[in-house]
Amino acid sequence: MSSSHENTRIDQSEYSALTTFLRGYLHQDAAVEYGSPAAAARQFRRDADERETAIVHSELDRLLSETHSLPIAEFAGVLENLGSSWRFRSRQEVEQLRDALK
Repeated sequence: MSSSHENTRIDQSEYSALTTFLRGYLHQDAAVEYGSPAAAARQFRRDADERETAIVHSELDRLLSETHSLPIAEFAGVLENLGSSWRFRSRQEVEQLRDALK
């Protein structure tokens, strides 16, 4: 059994609120519609209640710490698997998304 990065298994069921957010807000037209992941997060905050927003924030925060050792390309792949169509180029971009959910 290898514990290399390729075997980083993210249990999608632990990130259902994040998945719903990513599919709903960081879809293929997100760049046109919102311009940035942070702007999409701000729109989500206007659309969702505080509890929903807090859950998505905490799931993304947990995902960031669970994947802290992954290179950005692999981490971006994890986000894509969870439903994001946004091409994240840095962890900082994902951290900005998380912070915009506060």
